[in-house]
Amino acid sequence: MTIREATIEDLERIAALFGQLGYAAQPERIGQQLRTLIDSGSGQAFVAEAGGVPVGVAVVHLMQPIHVDAAWALLSALVVDEAQRGSGVGAQLLAAAERFAAERGCAQLELSSSATRTRAHRFYEQNGYREKRLRFLKTW
Repeated sequence: MTIREATIEDLERIAALFGQLGYAAQPERIGQQLRTLIDSGSGQAFVAEAGGVPVGVAVVHLMQPIHVDAAWALLSALVVDEAQRGSGVGAQLLAAAERFAAERGCAQLELSSSATRTRAHRFYEQNGYREKRLRFLKTW
């Protein structure tokens, strides 16, 4: 298993991974967002590769809130191929996101998880994360 930064060549597979969670992500759109994220210096995407094929992806964003001194990181996505779940891929991707954030001076890594993804909740708790606050969302 290799953890590396995502590249444009990974877009089709990343889109397929997001599709496993029900997101209709298009490779072209992912590519645009990935370039913006990396070029702006505001984050990074990592893939876990097995046998030359990406089997997981993690996306981390950096932010500097104006009301605190230390920067934060936000894990906006962590997806592991259905066939690889429970094999340690997610933990390796999470560790890469944590290292990335820590190396950039972030004091914390925050994430959200759908209330229905109870297996993911256990995974995050096993990796030292604790539920901290409620999340409110308004869409339009």
